[in-house]
Amino acid sequence: MKKRRLLFMLVITVLSAMAAGAQNVYKNIPLPKAINSVNEEFSGMTIYGRRLYLEPQYGDHKETKLDGTFNLYSILADSINRVIDGQDTALSAFKTISVKNLNLLPDSVKANYEGFEAISIANHTVFLSIETDDKYAYCFVLKGKLDTVKGEVIIDPEHFISLRRYPYISNAGFESVTYLPKENKLLAYYEFNAMPKGGRGYLIDTSFSKAPQQITMPLLYFRITDIAAAGDGKIYGVNYFWNGDYDAYLNNDWVKKPEAAIGKLIPELGSRLSADPDYLHNNPYAAIVMLDTRKSKQWRYVRSFDGVKNNWEGIALLKKGALIVTDANRSSKQVCRLVYVDF
Repeated sequence: MKKRRLLFMLVITVLSAMAAGAQNVYKNIPLPKAINSVNEEFSGMTIYGRRLYLEPQYGDHKETKLDGTFNLYSILADSINRVIDGQDTALSAFKTISVKNLNLLPDSVKANYEGFEAISIANHTVFLSIETDDKYAYCFVLKGKLDTVKGEVIIDPEHFISLRRYPYISNAGFESVTYLPKENKLLAYYEFNAMPKGGRGYLIDTSFSKAPQQITMPLLYFRITDIAAAGDGKIYGVNYFWNGDYDAYLNNDWVKKPEAAIGKLIPELGSRLSADPDYLHNNPYAAIVMLDTRKSKQWRYVRSFDGVKNNWEGIALLKKGALIVTDANRSSKQVCRLVYVDF
């Protein structure tokens, strides 16, 4: 009887380990060589008109900021599907979209600019969020007209949205922006949302003619680095934690070493924390999370995937899952990677 029980426990342990391992598997989609280096620092992406649009944080010329050249890239969604389905081994073709008029933005934007973080497209209008210097209280959202024939986005330098940071967290901004078609509004979430009563988000009228409407979003540990709205109203997000952010995100004025709470919310981390209480000091974590609607009171964890060397910062829904992209930080410690994860 004891042998049977031990055998049963061994089988359960193996199956559990296999299930946990399966959660980390994704399909790697090799990018075209011209845009697959760590210098691209992809921080956002979206699908529009059967094409995937990739947004670098700085473009190829970080030092020239908003006065230099800035390009987006687009790839046919059908080509990506072929790689996911095993019909092709890599992506080869892409289009370059030149973003114009950034140099005409006012000094208040240019002086505090620290790169682009999110992209959304609706009705031939491109919306881009800008991260700013940590010491500046606001982040920005720009808009511009997409001309797919000329391969250009013409930014409106006179009309943009300012979103106030709160609370102050090192290197936190509004990295998550998506379009809600039923409301014809943008939804923007702040990166840190682990305050006891939840975090801060904004609904933004796409005309930019009204002040953004502040809303509360559910409590979420770790960063929310991008979101994407599905046609059924669900909101999917990338929930990412880099262990170097432990004090900034898990030991601050609002959160004090919340391992016990995290273990209950995320069982797979609970088991790791039980074995090693310092697990989050030494390991990253990445997952896709979901809200049933934007008014939902609690995030649900959909699945996790590998966070080692992968600074996941962009999401776009495709097939029965999502594409996720890394911001490689121009660092040999990171990789530039586009992958597909199914739900």
